[in-house]
Amino acid sequence: MIRRVGALVLVLVLALGALAAPAAGAAEDDYPIGPRDVLRVVVWGHDDLSKEYLVDADGTVPFPLIGRAKAAGLTTKGFAALLTTLLEKDYLVNPQVIVAVSQYLSKKVHVLGEGERSGTVYLTGPTTILEVISKVGGWSKAAGRQVVLVRTVRPEPGRPAGGSSIFRLDFGKIQAGDSRENIRVEDEDMIFFPKAQAFFVLGEVRTAGTFPLDKPTSVLEAVTIAGGFSERAAPSGAKVIRRTDDGHQETIPLDLSGAVPKDRDFLVQDGDTLLVPKGNTFFVFGEVRRPGAYVLEKETTILEGITIAGGFTERAAPGRVRVIRNSATGQHTLEVDMNEVIKRGKREKAVALQENDVVVVPESFF
Repeated sequence: MIRRVGALVLVLVLALGALAAPAAGAAEDDYPIGPRDVLRVVVWGHDDLSKEYLVDADGTVPFPLIGRAKAAGLTTKGFAALLTTLLEKDYLVNPQVIVAVSQYLSKKVHVLGEGERSGTVYLTGPTTILEVISKVGGWSKAAGRQVVLVRTVRPEPGRPAGGSSIFRLDFGKIQAGDSRENIRVEDEDMIFFPKAQAFFVLGEVRTAGTFPLDKPTSVLEAVTIAGGFSERAAPSGAKVIRRTDDGHQETIPLDLSGAVPKDRDFLVQDGDTLLVPKGNTFFVFGEVRRPGAYVLEKETTILEGITIAGGFTERAAPGRVRVIRNSATGQHTLEVDMNEVIKRGKREKAVALQENDVVVVPESFF
């Protein structure tokens, strides 16, 4: 009788412990046990049976007296019921069995990219994207506003395994609790936080700087975000400096003048620099010490323009300097070998700069 009372007290203590942690209990109610999970099994009155058990790769648990019991796919309550049935069949009278997950190791997702922390998150039950973000320390300032989830396609009747599905989710909507965006993750999902995309607006705008590119943005919208044109701006000479996929830099002339600008719908891309010049301005970019926009106050040669921009850096390739010039017939590129100008004294090759010229000094290959 004393033994039975003691056992009932143990059961009550464990039950009260479960009530003290409702979140964990709720998770376990729905959590399907899997390989590599560690289970804490208590069989009252039998200390030799009450201990932690590892779920093997085949989903079974080696258990004294009854051999292997299939745990994978069952909840903790389901596995406790199975052990109770197997133990009372031949060995124990009215066994009292309680099962809890000691370590959740069977189901996990992988987090990469610009979160506060990368790594593996083990799932303790039904888990949403927002809960995973919380587990890795929240949202990094370097991250963009998009979450990319990659999920392996699992085999189904009539559909073989292989391939993956990609979900692009909006972090703002996830935070707001939109169930279409704050989806539940699955075992072996890969969650990637891309780096924030940005563009730059320089020159004659009221608030030059770096701005997030979190939605499609036209050049005219970019100017608005940067506070609008200054009173000295020359909108007809605006340019986008863009690095191409092969690593080269291209200059795209834009006309943003007038009530309905000709190029108002041109979209900026990640990393673009939008330049709004002053009237009578030229630009120097690349391997010079002070790249930027400069006022063309008098007749200025390319040599003088590079000097105004601080001169060449040690990585410069003076023999491959280019001047990009726009005219009524389109964009033209002038190749200038500055070695001939500087070292060989051929000053006639130092072309005179014109308004809105862009001087590009490339990096040396060696």
